[in-house]
Amino acid sequence: MNRVEKSKEKYNQLFGNGVPAAYTTDPDFQDIHSRFIFGEVFYQGNLDDKQRELITLAVLATQQTLPQLKAHVGAALNVGLTPVEIKEAVYQCAPYIGFPKTLSAISEVNEVFKSMNIALPIESQKLVEEENRFEKRTCYSGRDLW
Repeated sequence: MNRVEKSKEKYNQLFGNGVPAAYTTDPDFQDIHSRFIFGEVFYQGNLDDKQRELITLAVLATQQTLPQLKAHVGAALNVGLTPVEIKEAVYQCAPYIGFPKTLSAISEVNEVFKSMNIALPIESQKLVEEENRFEKRTCYSGRDLW
C-alpha cells in the first residue's frame, strides 16, 4: 500500500469516511497534511494508535489548537481510548500548561462527549482524598516524597 492509500485508510479509521473540510478550500495543503501525518507519521515506529492519540491530545491541549483537539477526541474514541483515558491525558497537562488552558481543553473534550451522548461527569478516578492525602505521598519509586 502506498502513502496515499495509507493516509486515506488511517484518516478513515480515525475520523470516519468523511472528507476534511480543508479539501473544499485548500486541497493541496490538505493533501500535504494528510499524506504526511496519516501516511507517514502514523506508521513510524512502534507506538500503537491509542498511544499516538494520547500524545496528540496532550500536544493539542498544550498548543491550545482546540478545533483539532475536538477532532482528535473523536479519533481517540474511534481507536479504542476510553473517556477516562482521554480526560486523564488532558488533566495531566495542568501542571505544565496551567489551569486556564487545561480548562479550555476540558471544555472542548466535554463538547465532544456531549455530542456523542457520553454521560458527564465521567466516573471519578480519584485515589487521594483530603483525609488521606498525606498517607498517599509516595513517588513512583515507592519512596516517601518528604
